[in-house]
Amino acid sequence: MDSIRQDVLEELVPLVELPEHALRQLAEEAEIEDHTARSVIFRKGSDDGWLRYVLSGAVVLVDDQGHRRTFTGTGDAGVYPEPLAGARPSAHHAVASTDVRLIRVPRDRVDALLDLARPPGYAVDELQPDADDPGEGLFYRLIDDLMSDRLDLPSMPNMALRVRQAVEQDDASASEVAKIIQADPALAARLIQIANSPAYGGQGTVDSLAVAITRLGLKATREMVLAVTLRSLFSSEHPLIHQRMTELWMHSALVAAICQVMARRLDGFNPQRALLAGLVHDIGIIPMLANAHRYPSLVENPGRLQDTVSEYRDQVGAMILRRWNFPDDMVDVPLAAEQWHRRAIDADYADLVIVAQLRALASVPGDDIPELTDTSAWRRLRRAGKDLGEDGDSILAEAREEIAQVQHLLLVR
Repeated sequence: MDSIRQDVLEELVPLVELPEHALRQLAEEAEIEDHTARSVIFRKGSDDGWLRYVLSGAVVLVDDQGHRRTFTGTGDAGVYPEPLAGARPSAHHAVASTDVRLIRVPRDRVDALLDLARPPGYAVDELQPDADDPGEGLFYRLIDDLMSDRLDLPSMPNMALRVRQAVEQDDASASEVAKIIQADPALAARLIQIANSPAYGGQGTVDSLAVAITRLGLKATREMVLAVTLRSLFSSEHPLIHQRMTELWMHSALVAAICQVMARRLDGFNPQRALLAGLVHDIGIIPMLANAHRYPSLVENPGRLQDTVSEYRDQVGAMILRRWNFPDDMVDVPLAAEQWHRRAIDADYADLVIVAQLRALASVPGDDIPELTDTSAWRRLRRAGKDLGEDGDSILAEAREEIAQVQHLLLVR
């Protein structure tokens, strides 16, 4: 039977609450379970004593009203973070949509380890807004809401989802994608503007959406639509939280612009995916800010709120990107975006975001960040790059106008 690595369990709900030694014990007791496509994994009302997580493949949960929800796993780095049945007994039927591989752990063992790990008197469903540590309370409330299917994680913008589905069709065409995007005149105008930007221009001025999509390419159009529409997620009705969301989008836009510019000078990197990596590296902050109003002491204390966000944004960000069915290398981005000295074999999009962040934060006083040249991410990118220079300053100086243009396209409404 295959063994389960401890690090595979670290981000699963509610195992994320367990200390390292408890995870190590649980990994020794975890098992792999395989099911063929269209087979029933368990039925509503059942309780066989296991918590199951989707390691690979897709599982559909169905309730009595026919409502469906799909859990998809993409391997060790993309285990779906929620268990198939959080409640006892199960409130859904679980059916394998494809051949699936599950990780299962003994539920009673998990409960016992959680009881030892949680502070005395702790209960997820009884957290109060005035808890001694409101930051921890916010995170546990998010976990509880996620377990109970109440967490309002950001959904991929509808237009981006429709364009993605259209591009993935075998007979996808620029004209068909243009028909979808034309429903949003502002987005259509933005894509034409992007197609005429220096990064894609030089072949005459484009004045129609279909031609703009042809120039960009279908896959690049898919990425750019998501990039442009992501801004709608960075908003709040609470003035202070809205201000923080705006600052977050401005930072993300700058990091994304630097990522895209550098990707054009690196082997094996796609500039549009690099742009998207920069925009989503802090996506986990959004639901945390959106739910912070439940804790007035956090909203009224920006420093304390920032500490809370810094502590948990990577885990929440990975949850969101997995829910959006992003590939593993993109899910890694929020997890590693501020691991300045992470270890990896080859340069990847997480390295690109790390380097872009260090350049973006270089002029910010008070941030405890390392020198770019001291990081392994920079050394890996230099191996993949062409004429990046010793510290990247010359490249970024040459590309300052290009970076500003990309920022403008993202910031202008």
